[in-house]
Amino acid sequence: MKTTGAIAVNGFAGAVLIFLLFPVLVVVLISFSSVDFLSFPPPSLSLRWYRTIFSSWEWIDAFLLTLQVGALTALLSTLLGVPAAFALSRHLKGGQEFVNALVLAALVTPPIIKAISIYLYYVPFGLLNTVPGLAFAHTVSGIPFVVINVVAGLRGYDRDLERAATIHGASPLRAVLGITLPLIAPSIIVGAVFAFMQSAQELLIAMFVLGTLEKPLAVKLWEGVRVAIDPSLAAATTSVTVLAVLGLVTVMLAGRRTRVTRVAVRG
Repeated sequence: MKTTGAIAVNGFAGAVLIFLLFPVLVVVLISFSSVDFLSFPPPSLSLRWYRTIFSSWEWIDAFLLTLQVGALTALLSTLLGVPAAFALSRHLKGGQEFVNALVLAALVTPPIIKAISIYLYYVPFGLLNTVPGLAFAHTVSGIPFVVINVVAGLRGYDRDLERAATIHGASPLRAVLGITLPLIAPSIIVGAVFAFMQSAQELLIAMFVLGTLEKPLAVKLWEGVRVAIDPSLAAATTSVTVLAVLGLVTVMLAGRRTRVTRVAVRG
């Protein structure tokens, strides 16, 4: 039987979870509203606003551009962040605190400062108004998510498996690619998903880099708020939330598969 203290702790944790998820649930419910204005709870449910956004080429183009930039950002963040995490975790003996501070600086730097700096840096190179330019800019904020998660995964990784592979003739690179990376894949996927979501919600950098020629979802939502607030904004936001949930489900499934693999390898 649970003690009173355990019940209190579980109750407090549940209350915090509800507090965090309640705004998301409100947005999801409003997205199914049948009326032309924001109302909670909605008087009746309808798919009207989902039909509206997915029948509008402006919204579809915004979604596709967001997916394109987000996927490229996640890829670049992973390609750059994973080697950085290995170097930080295994090879950097001195100055780890300084490097950690540099990694975290990209997360705590105000977006307006990053946006202005990137804009001034891009002007001589002609990267403004380009999708790769926006993806490169978002990668600055995406790399820390990959580094933090992969470093955490490496700390919980048993390097004896890697040493066993090298003893049996595998090169260090092959041991890392064949043993280490598959086992820390959930950490890599989590970092990539966070990098994607950071890209999807970034507004100021997108406005500075792309201007008004192309509009990712964050810019489209901002313009919608300026013109008229209706449940179509909630429907678009819910669609992005669904993408995030699918990404997290993928991470959970990958983590379960990895745990089974670890048990099989150690057994």
